[in-house]
Order: sequence, then structure tokens, then C-alpha cells
Amino acid sequence: MNKKPLALLLASILGASVLHANDFSLSSDVSFASEKVFRGVKEAGPTILPSVEVVSLGNPGGEFYLGARAATPARSDFENEVNAYAGFDAELQHNFFVDVGAVYYHFPQKNGGLTDTIEPYLGLRIEEIADTWLSAGGYFYYDIDKSFTVEGSLQYSLPFQGGIPATLDLGAFIGYTDEDRRFEEDHAYYGLYAVVPYEFNSAATFTVGAHYAARNGLDNAPIESDRDFLYWTAGLKVRY
Repeated sequence: MNKKPLALLLASILGASVLHANDFSLSSDVSFASEKVFRGVKEAGPTILPSVEVVSLGNPGGEFYLGARAATPARSDFENEVNAYAGFDAELQHNFFVDVGAVYYHFPQKNGGLTDTIEPYLGLRIEEIADTWLSAGGYFYYDIDKSFTVEGSLQYSLPFQGGIPATLDLGAFIGYTDEDRRFEEDHAYYGLYAVVPYEFNSAATFTVGAHYAARNGLDNAPIESDRDFLYWTAGLKVRY
């Protein structure tokens, strides 16, 4: 199945909705990760992760968004990756949101056995649970080629004192993939993180964080022996 026309059609439809909204925001982000870990599997070492996103602000009931992101490992023997995504995020009730969309995964080199695919998703989340800084969410992803993934997460944000424009975001997640996109085996994964986003001003935010990720399963896959990873990230997001 040729997935590029379907991906371009999806992007054009949602992109047109974004650009015809009454107002929209544009942001870009350049981040660095000491390791690239995807759903409990290390896919690369040190990696640069640029992205760009546009979000509509003038649609009643929710926001359309459209974006692209890339992963460029420092070592040439790891695979580059480019994603395009689009979706709609709506508040159903007070602090209760639904998020629906799709991601197109593109692998320019194809030297790691990965092929292009599309992954629709559906997510539900609750923000500021019981008027606290606690939020929770759950997502279902369906790879149209063969697999599905379910993932749940919790996050608690602690504001800094003394007027410092930053928070300490503590989070945890757990998930299960029915058939891994690279090794075609199912596995469970989980992780923790501590991230500090610091707002220089209304247009720029610098974020640094420490992450832990691990997995169970993939016993027969020809991958590194490590099953858990501790890595860090840093990035700058600019809103236009």
C-alpha cells in the first residue's frame, strides 16, 4: 500500500482547516537527547530533534494542529527519521480532553529495516485533577500495517517559588506494544522523567530533563543487551 498519498491528503485537509481558522500559533523546537528511546527501545545514541507545529486558535470546541518533527542521530550508522502529524484536540468537559489524529513515519535511509507507515491515534486526558497540578492521560495507537500500542501516563507539576517562571514536571508512563515496528515482537515498556521548562518570556521556553525508560519482552530480537536506559534532554522552543 502506498502510504504517501494518504498521508499528504490527511495533512492537506487538516492543514487547510488550521490555516483558515480565525487565528493560529506557530512554534518551533530544537532539542537534543543523549539517547533516542522509543517505547522502551533504544533506536539511536545522541540525537538532534527539531520540530515545527502550527495550531489553530479560532475553531469552536477545539484546536486543529499540524506539525513535523525529525530525528538526526549523531552517528551515521543509526537511522534518520521524519514524522508528519495532524490532529484535533477538544475539551469535552471541564479539564477533560479528547485528542484524535495520525502520524506518518518516514525513514529516508531505510538501512535499519524500517518502512514508512501511518499510525492513527486516539487519546483522552484530564488536566488539573481535583484542582491540583496533577494530570493523567491514556492513548491508543494503531499502526495500519500490523500493530497497536496502548499507553497511560501521569504528571505532576510543581511551580517554582519566588516568582521563578518555571515548573518541575514529574511524570510516569506505562505502555504495551502488540508488535514492535522494528522487531515484530510484543513488549511492555515503562518510564519516569523529571523535566524543568523555564520561560525566558512569552515567546521562548528552555527545557531540560532527566529520563528513565525500560522494557520487558523482545527476548529474541537482535538488539543491545540493555533493557533500561537513563538519558537526558535539553531544548529550546520558540513561539512566533
